[in-house]
Amino acid sequence: MNQEGYTNYPRLYPKDFETVIRQIGAVLEKKKSFLICGHVRPDGDCIGSQLSLYSLLKDMNKTVRMYNPGPIMEYFLFAPGIEHLETSFDKNYTCDVCVFLDCGSLERVIENIRPCGLIINIDHHKSNEEFGDINYIDPNASAVGEQLYHIITVMEKPITRDMANCMYLSLLSDTGGFRYTNTKSLTFEVTGELVKAGADPTAIAEHLFENKSPISIWLKAQVLGNLKYECGGRLVWGEITQEMYRAVGEENEPEGLVGEMRGIAGVEVSILIHEIEEGGMRVGLRSRGEVDVSRIASEMGGGGHTNASGCYIRGDYTALKSQILSLARRMMEGK
Repeated sequence: MNQEGYTNYPRLYPKDFETVIRQIGAVLEKKKSFLICGHVRPDGDCIGSQLSLYSLLKDMNKTVRMYNPGPIMEYFLFAPGIEHLETSFDKNYTCDVCVFLDCGSLERVIENIRPCGLIINIDHHKSNEEFGDINYIDPNASAVGEQLYHIITVMEKPITRDMANCMYLSLLSDTGGFRYTNTKSLTFEVTGELVKAGADPTAIAEHLFENKSPISIWLKAQVLGNLKYECGGRLVWGEITQEMYRAVGEENEPEGLVGEMRGIAGVEVSILIHEIEEGGMRVGLRSRGEVDVSRIASEMGGGGHTNASGCYIRGDYTALKSQILSLARRMMEGK
C-alpha cells in the first residue's frame, strides 16, 4: 500500500447494479457538500459504512458531516473517524446530498424530517422502501460496506487504511464473523482486498467480539437465565425490560445476543424483545434455514432479511409482546 492508499484492486461489482453504482459515483464527484445518515442504534455495518464514506469524501476535499441518533456503543469507539459522528440532528445544516446508509426507511433515522438536497439511499435490506432520488438496494450484498467497496472501485479512488478498516468492520459485523447466510464468495473477495489495503482483521475482531463490559455480561446473563422455549424448543425468546435497562444503562446492551440465542441446539427462531422507555418495544428476530422472520417483522411494521430482521413499535408493551409472540407461534405451527 502506498502512502495515498491502495489502488491495485479488482472491480467486483454485480453487473446488474453497474449503472446505479456509476450514477452514485458521479454524484459524489460532482457535488460539494454532504450529510451521511445512519440508523438509530447503529450496528457495525451502519457505523463502518458511515465512517468509510466520510473518509472517502474528506479525502476528496468535500464538506461532509455524519449523523445518526445513537447510542454509540463503546466497542465501536476504536473505529477511525468515530469522533466526527454526530448524534444530535442539526436542522440548520444544508447540503447538496444526503446519503442514507443501511436505512430501510427515513423513520429509522429521524422522525418527521426530510433532509435537504438529493437523497441517495444505499442499503441491502429487501424491505427497503426505496425513498431516495437514487436507490442502490442489493439484498444479495453481505453489508453496505460491500456496496461502498463497489462504488469506490468504480470511482477508481484509493482505499486508505482507515477506509479499509471501517469497511472490514461493516462486513465482519453484518455477517456475524462470516457465519451468516449472507456470507458469499464475493464477501471473501471484497474482504481479501480490504486486508490488502491495510485492514487489520485481528484487531477489528477483538474490538467487536472480545471487548464486552462486565455490566453487559451481567445483563446478558439475566436474559439467558430466563429464556422461554416454545414449539417443542424450535422457538426461543427473551426480553430486556426497562427495569433491567435502568439498572445498567442502555449503552450496556449485549451485542449479538439474539444471534447467540439462535445458536442453541434445536432452535430455529430466536426473538429478543426490548421494552422501550417511550412505551412499546423494539425486537430482534433471527432464524436458521428456510424460516423467514422478515414476515413477522413486516407484520409489526419492520423488516430486514429472511434470517435476520427487526421492528420498532410504540404502544402498550405487554400487548405488543403478546402480539409478536402469537405471530411467531403461528408461523412455527404453519411450517
